[in-house]
Amino acid sequence: MQRSRLNNAVRLAILAAPVALAGLSTSAMAQEETAKVERIEVTGSRIKRIGELAPTPITVISGDAIVSAGVVNVGDLLHKMPNTLVGLSPETSNNTVFASGLNNTDLRGLGSSRTLVLVNGRRFVAGAPGSSAVDLNNIPTAIVERVEITTGGASAVYGSDAIAGVVNIITKKSYDGITVDVSTTQPTQSGGEEEYASITFGSEAGKASFITNLSWARQKQISYMDRDYLRDAPIVIRNPRVGADDFDPKTEPNAVFEGLYGRQVLAAYDKTGTFVVGGKRYNFSDSGQLKQMGLGQALPANPNGRVDYLGGEGYDFAENQFLRTPLDRINFFTSMNYDINDNHAFTAEFTYSKSDAYGESSPAFMTFGVFGDNALLPQAARDLILSTANVDNPNGRVNMGYLASDFGNRRYSQDRTLARLALGLEGYIGDYSYEVYATSGHVQADTEWYGEMFEQRFYDAVDSIVVGGEVVCRSEAARANGCLPLDIFGRGIYDQAAYNWVSTDAMRRSSIQQHVIGASVSGELFELPAGGLAGALTAEYRKEKADTLPDPAMRDGLLFNNQSAPLAGEFDVSEVAAEISVPLLADLPFADTLTFESAFRWMDYSTSGNDTAWKIGVNWAVNDELRVRVNRSKSVRAPNIGELYNPPGQTFRSITDWCASSRANALPEKYADNIRANCAAQGIPTTFEPSEDWFSSTRPGFIVGNTDLKNEVAKDITIGFVYTPDFIENLSLTVDYWKFDIDNMINSFTGTALVTLCYQSDSLDNPYCPLIERDPETKEIVNYFEKPVNSAVSRTSGFDIEANYRIDTELGNFGFRLISTYLQERMYNSTGRPDDEVINTGEVLRPKWKHRWTTDYTYDGFSAALTMTHRSATVLSNTWSPNVNNYNDVPSYTTFDLTTRYNVTDNLQVRAGVLNMFDRNPPRQPGVFAEGAAFDVIGRRLTAGVKYDF
Repeated sequence: MQRSRLNNAVRLAILAAPVALAGLSTSAMAQEETAKVERIEVTGSRIKRIGELAPTPITVISGDAIVSAGVVNVGDLLHKMPNTLVGLSPETSNNTVFASGLNNTDLRGLGSSRTLVLVNGRRFVAGAPGSSAVDLNNIPTAIVERVEITTGGASAVYGSDAIAGVVNIITKKSYDGITVDVSTTQPTQSGGEEEYASITFGSEAGKASFITNLSWARQKQISYMDRDYLRDAPIVIRNPRVGADDFDPKTEPNAVFEGLYGRQVLAAYDKTGTFVVGGKRYNFSDSGQLKQMGLGQALPANPNGRVDYLGGEGYDFAENQFLRTPLDRINFFTSMNYDINDNHAFTAEFTYSKSDAYGESSPAFMTFGVFGDNALLPQAARDLILSTANVDNPNGRVNMGYLASDFGNRRYSQDRTLARLALGLEGYIGDYSYEVYATSGHVQADTEWYGEMFEQRFYDAVDSIVVGGEVVCRSEAARANGCLPLDIFGRGIYDQAAYNWVSTDAMRRSSIQQHVIGASVSGELFELPAGGLAGALTAEYRKEKADTLPDPAMRDGLLFNNQSAPLAGEFDVSEVAAEISVPLLADLPFADTLTFESAFRWMDYSTSGNDTAWKIGVNWAVNDELRVRVNRSKSVRAPNIGELYNPPGQTFRSITDWCASSRANALPEKYADNIRANCAAQGIPTTFEPSEDWFSSTRPGFIVGNTDLKNEVAKDITIGFVYTPDFIENLSLTVDYWKFDIDNMINSFTGTALVTLCYQSDSLDNPYCPLIERDPETKEIVNYFEKPVNSAVSRTSGFDIEANYRIDTELGNFGFRLISTYLQERMYNSTGRPDDEVINTGEVLRPKWKHRWTTDYTYDGFSAALTMTHRSATVLSNTWSPNVNNYNDVPSYTTFDLTTRYNVTDNLQVRAGVLNMFDRNPPRQPGVFAEGAAFDVIGRRLTAGVKYDF
């Protein structure tokens, strides 16, 4: 029978590693002769099926495979899959402030917001306010039965956000016994250590069953000082030949990397303060005495004239950078099932998760004026600064650069708590299966800043004079407000009370709520000559809400480098979907089966209105060896709360006003006519020229959400086959071609770009001009709004290849698995204009080839797996030209992991392994040496674990 052969082959592969999803287990297949036949639901379809291969390409990761990989987070393994990119991870989020420590996956590299993450086929609450991306930290790995990934558009089945596909995490439904699991991961260099502990218990007694898990995980921070390849980083310098008489700017690079490694230091900031007088740079000893600054080896000047140094005093980049966010997690999960009778069951799931992470960056760095009469300065410094006095600077004044190391690094903690309840009633009514469910999720995400400073208070406190023989703050208003002199011209010599007046902590509280109710029914509608026509009908209502409340000092912009406004937004959506599977042919030559698949969804959003999604496909079993599938679909993504309702936040940009008369002879030839016509259409005379004051400063504007956003629309196609040849037993090969075309993608532009795009457009009827305001009298640009707009388009295509083969011998069982993705094309156009098309294919984050090859061996109670992860050579940028730099090429990159397990007894299992066993660091060249989204930045690490079943 052809179905059983295909299912057996694919089922065999599932046991080993991620492969195309198959149908039922052997025991379920045996039930086909009984009155009640079990049907299962696979990701990508709501129709419960018997023994069928999935109608769309699916990759499966078993929970056992996650443990075997030596990781304790679902995200850690998803990030290594060839068909995904890292959305956010602890290795990439240290400097993202509100998002540090988050773990998001990104199918096809189309963005985390275009990847829908489900738990048991139901939506899961987002991880950050305003976003739709799920934080995988909230899913305990111990209860994962398997992870099903479908990378075709799935909006017709699941709704918004499924443009790139769906990650469906299937949890264990019951458990009988108690299991304790502990493990540790220790890098061979300090930093990045991990610990994990888990207890799982449950019971399968009578009509009721349950599984409960409590787990704890900790990963420690990695700073640049913890890794030799980061401490001595590659250094880019300006080509010393720039400016030479024979320098050719068309062929010779401006920036060069000549194998120079070391600690790059910026001399403009120092831990005791630094300034320049007479061409010499000074700072202070720890005790507060003036001295000439100890500079390292001077590097060639940057294009802006700045000179950095190799070593020496100042702002040491390695000392003040951090790579991996430390993260602590506690996860609690419980699932209960109660069989009301043979046909109906009640289910309940509760998830509680608490994670603590913190981001860390350098101390505050400030530039401020210091006068020669500053009472906190030693006499030698006062005399030196007073020597700069002149008519324009009668009291003497220098610019001081200060790195506030005495007050610690800037740190912001992330305290996230998630609670989610999912209730369901499922079963059969006659020949039809049904499910009614409700979920409610809440996330409290609080961010706290430690060691913050009131910026103006700091400037007042360090500017001190002598009044009546007493050192006081220069500003009378500041003195009246409690200002005390703060001596920073040394190390640890400041008065604590003075620092207390300057310092503060700040907090932003935020919350996310998600409520979903839904129902679905599935079954065979009637019999056709080739089999039963099956269908599914789904209805769902969802409401989401998010809000943030920053500290008053943050709202008022009083803190150093941190200003934030409150956010409040919500939406709801009602959806109805239908799906059918129509058998067209059966038991014919070259057509064992031919099935037509289709789905349609109608959505009504309170924000973006009505929309539809659809899918059509064909599954063709040519014979018992070959199955072909073709799918075409339209998917949509509704704008999320952040894109719609982000509060106004002020920004400043340098603006080029293309309507200024001084630009008349410098207009780009291609757009000159458009610019003149658009300026005239706004009533701007050809003699218009902004004021000198307008030119001399950056212009203020606002970053803000846009409630007029429309849905993104994607058209995708997948064509593939599954081949299980008769002449090679236990071999399966899956190949799928995929292509995604996305229009109306949501994108944001800076104020500078908005002005350019507005006037270069064919007319004023474009998305950019309405975001610019001019004074009706002076015609000067007085405001702009950096709002997201539906302007971008994207085109992505490629191939997925999965091959699985097993050999069973007297010496043990061997398995071989290859998962590969070939990226044929990745085009992104931020505006939709032909001139703005950018090809990202083959750049660092999007190599043409990515492979994951696993060889496993099992004998009695012992098993081992050797996994190779490979990415092909890339470039930093496809728009590179020889005059840019000399280091565009990035070599290929391969790592190996070896993990083992041994069942000492029926109850005791021990694990050991080495990850990145050859200690492959990222390529040691600029632009990639610390790229955690593409390379293993942790280095070689040893893993060990113990599991005991009671």
